[in-house]
Amino acid sequence: MTAALTVGALAALLTLAGVCWLLYGLLRQNGRLLMRVEALETAIEHLSQHQAMTRGEAMAADDPSLSRSRINRSGLPAGTMAPAFRLPLLDGGHVSLADYSGRRVLLVFSDPTCGPCMALLPRLEAAARDAGVAVLVVSRGTAEANRSKRATLGLTLPIALQAHWEISRLYCKFSTPMAYLIDERGRTAAEVASGGAPILALLSNAAGQISLGDAATQPPASRLTH
Repeated sequence: MTAALTVGALAALLTLAGVCWLLYGLLRQNGRLLMRVEALETAIEHLSQHQAMTRGEAMAADDPSLSRSRINRSGLPAGTMAPAFRLPLLDGGHVSLADYSGRRVLLVFSDPTCGPCMALLPRLEAAARDAGVAVLVVSRGTAEANRSKRATLGLTLPIALQAHWEISRLYCKFSTPMAYLIDERGRTAAEVASGGAPILALLSNAAGQISLGDAATQPPASRLTH
């Protein structure tokens, strides 16, 4: 009887040991599996980060309009030397800021998809004609879109095309419509004007200054003597 119990207890212990060993093997195998899964997840995460960085660099290279946090967006201060540029004209040929050397020019930044711009330009053309101030429109968008808008509005103002935002970036302002008055020395004559009414006011002030300048250069009237 005692021998039988001993044999039974021994068998039970052996069975328990076998089960424990089996569980240990499973846990060890499971631990290795978890480590491999964890390593795989880490590799996938690094790959995703690399792809995101590569995609961002490619977008920045393809689209210079992407803004960067350190870019000045508040506009150029009055008295700043206006950045030089050379752009294709909508009607063919090219135009540069140097072409306006020695006279005042109003640079107006526009976009054919900008409603306020399209409302402003016909009024601006009429005002510029009366003011005697040169106006150059720097627009975004395709040539076809700009030609369509110009025909619809009946504009004759010269329109230069920037590919993305490259000239807007030079002038530290990305909104439309906005404008700078460039003086005879190639400097910004005033702070940037944003919106239709401020732009028309800037043009009006420029016309007034020109009138005062013309009056100052007139010879004094002769006096009649009796």
